[in-house]
Amino acid sequence: MEIINKTATAILSDFVNPAVYLLSAIAFVWFLYGVALFLWARYKSDENGIKKGKQHMLWGLIGVIIVFSAGAIYDFITGFFD
Repeated sequence: MEIINKTATAILSDFVNPAVYLLSAIAFVWFLYGVALFLWARYKSDENGIKKGKQHMLWGLIGVIIVFSAGAIYDFITGFFD
């Protein structure tokens, strides 16, 4: 049983942990892109750009929430196997 616990923890730490970091960075950059798009569209008074910027911010925020939830689940699972 000890081997299974070590293997599961190794798989989670080697594959899931870097994926969580990468996806959180992508979601954060997507959110920042939405902020920049929103501000630029407000400056240009472009209603379509404002709507698009808001959508990017929303999906970026949803992505960040999902990634942090996955990180919490990861911490729970690794704590369970210890």
